[in-house]
Amino acid sequence: MKFSVVIPLYNKAPYIQETLHSLAIQTQLPYEIIIVDDKSTDGSLEKVRAYIQTAPTRFQNVRIEIVELDKNYGIGYTRNIGYSKTTGDIVSFLDSDDIYEDGIIEKASGMMLRHNIDFLIVGIQLFPSKEIYPNIQKIQEELTLVDSETFLLNNPLRTITSHNFYMGVGSNVLIKRECGSTIKFIEKKIFYEGIDYWYRVLRNHINKGNKNIGLLIGEYLRIREVPGSESRKKYSKWNQIDVPPVLTRFKKSKDYYDKRLKGVVAYRWIKHALASLNSSQQKLKFIWVYRSVFFRQCHYYFLHKF
Repeated sequence: MKFSVVIPLYNKAPYIQETLHSLAIQTQLPYEIIIVDDKSTDGSLEKVRAYIQTAPTRFQNVRIEIVELDKNYGIGYTRNIGYSKTTGDIVSFLDSDDIYEDGIIEKASGMMLRHNIDFLIVGIQLFPSKEIYPNIQKIQEELTLVDSETFLLNNPLRTITSHNFYMGVGSNVLIKRECGSTIKFIEKKIFYEGIDYWYRVLRNHINKGNKNIGLLIGEYLRIREVPGSESRKKYSKWNQIDVPPVLTRFKKSKDYYDKRLKGVVAYRWIKHALASLNSSQQKLKFIWVYRSVFFRQCHYYFLHKF
């Protein structure tokens, strides 16, 4: 199966060569790599070209396309452009400061083919903290083992809306290309846009009658904890923190799983906001402004916790 990797790139000069190297040493090389540069200003693109020139034998049979945007559009726009350029059977997004562990492409491609899986979620490890997600022990009853390190989700919507599960963090999803061809990332810069995108793709996939949703556990995707990134940014004002799109998109939804996801996202968002605001005064303002979300969604989260 032809494997396409989309790398959205913006000011990641210290990390992008290590990201590319993680692809160059794979036991099965990708069929193509699409790099979309979002008008980097730190020499990131020069680092890309320099690495590709030093690894010609590894990448000689890999189609590499570099897309240079004329201005900084944001991560959602770059991912959408990158996806539209892919021609492989399987598509993955790899953030330009993250790393694929050796063997992930061969393992994932073979497993998706053997078990007829179109939508595969991959376990992640944060580094340097070495935290691992999902916590497999807490969701074991939700899974059916089909292969070494490979599970099918018995009730995918229930599992991915659990507080013990993480989907859309660090782009930890691989899909058959046709699965995501009609759904787009939100193109403005906003927090948790990946969770919103992958949930919509998954729901659309299930609504078409597809039931085989896979989980590949292990530390195959390593997500770098970069100081100053969106998830680790510090804020001086409460109104600098974006409302996650899940909370607005499904605000009036009565669907059971939409409400579960809102509860989980609201809990994580509030926890993130209170940890990221610099002053107690701003934390109190945040709680007051979003008090309805604070009480309603967090209540729902704890009510449906498992």
